[in-house]
Amino acid sequence: MNSNAQAEGKGDVQARCGAFGDCEFDELRRELRVNGEVVELEPKPIEVLHQLLLRAGQVVTKEDLLDSVWPGLMVVDGSLATAVSKLRKALGDDESSLLLTVPRVGYRLGVPVRMTLNTSAAPEVMHPAPPQAHVQLAGVGRMWKWTATAALVLLLVYLGVYKRAWFSGQRKNVPPKLMTSLAVLPLVNLSGDASQEYLADGMTEELITELSKIRALKVISRTSVMQYKGVKKTLPEIARELKVDGVVEGAVFSGNRVRITTQLIYAATDTNLWADSYDRDLGDVLNLQRELARQIAREIKITVSPSEEKQLAISASVNPQAQDLYLKGRFFWNRRTRDALNKAVDYFRQANEIDPNYPRAYAGLADAYVELVGFGVLDSAEGVPKAKAAALKAIDLDASLAEPHTALGYILAEEWDWTGAQKEFQRALELDPGYVIGLYQYAFYLSVMGKHDEAIPVAQKALELDPLSPIVLYRAGRVEFQARHYDQAIALFRRILELNPNDPLGLYGLGLVYEAQGKFDTSLLCLKKQNLQQGFDVAAVYAAAGNPAEARRRLDESTLHIKEEKSYLRPGWVAEVYVSLRDKDEAMRWLERGYKERDIWLALLKVWPRFDPMRSDPRFQDLLRRMNFPP
Repeated sequence: MNSNAQAEGKGDVQARCGAFGDCEFDELRRELRVNGEVVELEPKPIEVLHQLLLRAGQVVTKEDLLDSVWPGLMVVDGSLATAVSKLRKALGDDESSLLLTVPRVGYRLGVPVRMTLNTSAAPEVMHPAPPQAHVQLAGVGRMWKWTATAALVLLLVYLGVYKRAWFSGQRKNVPPKLMTSLAVLPLVNLSGDASQEYLADGMTEELITELSKIRALKVISRTSVMQYKGVKKTLPEIARELKVDGVVEGAVFSGNRVRITTQLIYAATDTNLWADSYDRDLGDVLNLQRELARQIAREIKITVSPSEEKQLAISASVNPQAQDLYLKGRFFWNRRTRDALNKAVDYFRQANEIDPNYPRAYAGLADAYVELVGFGVLDSAEGVPKAKAAALKAIDLDASLAEPHTALGYILAEEWDWTGAQKEFQRALELDPGYVIGLYQYAFYLSVMGKHDEAIPVAQKALELDPLSPIVLYRAGRVEFQARHYDQAIALFRRILELNPNDPLGLYGLGLVYEAQGKFDTSLLCLKKQNLQQGFDVAAVYAAAGNPAEARRRLDESTLHIKEEKSYLRPGWVAEVYVSLRDKDEAMRWLERGYKERDIWLALLKVWPRFDPMRSDPRFQDLLRRMNFPP
């Protein structure tokens, strides 16, 4: 705001009253009346309205409003958006038709304003700017600008604010429509300590988890949104790529307490709909995320069912140290490497030692053991009982958590209890319909049961919610591959390699498809660039290609390597090589060993192309019967 305007405002403040629509503002009393009734409003929203009235018919930039309403303070977009949101509610401006947002620029009043003088002078009518009016600002793309010093960071977070630089350009100011899809971008770690990244990532994941419980709302899953961590793109760009209506973004500062600032953006017009700041103990973080989820649901007017309201209800606080250890465990669990999973187990165990009644830490422990079994780090005899005990304990403490039900579904499949597994997967998705891990695990279950027509839509739903996740793309590709839809599988595996040309999941998936199509040379080119099956897959392809000597050499080499690494030697992997070598007796010997050891790889027997030569063997059919596979 320039000095002349300030002087004009100060000189007239005791002599004018502004009327617009059904509202009236008394400058002297700083009083807002709507339909003749006085509406209580805090000083900052009142001052925002005053500044807009002083310049009715003009766009007032965010910078001018910040300077005028918070003179001398380092306050930025979040606090302004909160003041605007409160002002709109006071005005009853649900459709944002009175107070218009000019994307990336500022705000203006959208109706004529009548400034009446107390001296009985004729009213002065000021018309709003034309609909296409805009102010163009220079920008350098979407970015976060945080202060360099810890003291200033602390000040900013204490004030509950943060700043975004807005991308330059013009866009028509379109009022937000009903939003049915959201992406929660990675919360920014404001502590200045890289070791605190786990907290920002963990709180991002927790908010996604809580929002995904609302069935009417599509919420993009963690893996896909994490692709945008530190990426300088405009919000409309990100929203288009993720196919969502709105974006939630924010920042976290952790000290003795956790401080978080968030804002909700309507992506099509880059319109800030709501923002707020919170200050909580670490042990109350889950309740904070539930509070945020409820607030966001109210802001976008999405329908929340009574059962979903119950799930989002406030619960008892958690021991702060246990909560911190749990978040560290999830941070390492999400990395999905052998070392990281072992670290996750340690953190989850420590959390349960501090709070033996903390269900989420038991759920995390079950998830970690399931992954360690899946990776072959633990054999089933050791890993499955540990995973099952942790999952059952979590469910006993809190049966409303989707995670342990999903883990238990995987475990029951390991025990060949297919009916029990299906019930657990379905229960998980009843509790959290947007739980992506539950979706792709259930899709995979349906696939190995041979129910391909049911599996594919479930896998596609997981992909909708996590479109940039290599794991979800891989699982969806495997579902198509096991249905013998090779072209569709290739397309999905190639999408993984578009994200990362060296991703082992994409290379492995393509290798499987090319082998099934008889393109052995191309298959080997892909499989040799990864090591997911520890070389047993390469041995099987050499055998199928008619090179038994190289197949046996690779088999011996891989077996020796597994023993040296003290990892679990999967009987199912060895059996595949012998099937390709056309040695059915040796293949059955290893399959029987896998049956006794509960090797999870045997869950693929019904649909895995490498086992096709065994399907007419009565011994193989008897094994399927003993494993309780449906006909």
